[in-house]
Amino acid sequence: MKISGAQITAARNLLRITQAELAKACGVAERTIKSFEADHSVPLRSTLDKIQSELERRGIEFTNGDSPPSKSQGMGVRINFDKAAAFGRQSPQSGTDTEH
Repeated sequence: MKISGAQITAARNLLRITQAELAKACGVAERTIKSFEADHSVPLRSTLDKIQSELERRGIEFTNGDSPPSKSQGMGVRINFDKAAAFGRQSPQSGTDTEH
């Protein structure tokens, strides 16, 4: 599936993470994220795969109007709250691993 810089921006906003946080989590340069989101460049497929995989691991689902088939459905981003919560429970940087 082809994803756009606008979808990455929307996904980050849903997750409330910065470009720097996403770049670090993916192991790519922050300028790569910035440039792609600004439509200045398109990263290599392997880099896009890293970005997409990391966002999906955090609960993001990308849509390109292909499921279910519909000509009126456009591309977009949504969050799977169950998957996002599961990521938050397992992630040490989420802040949920502190004891009270």
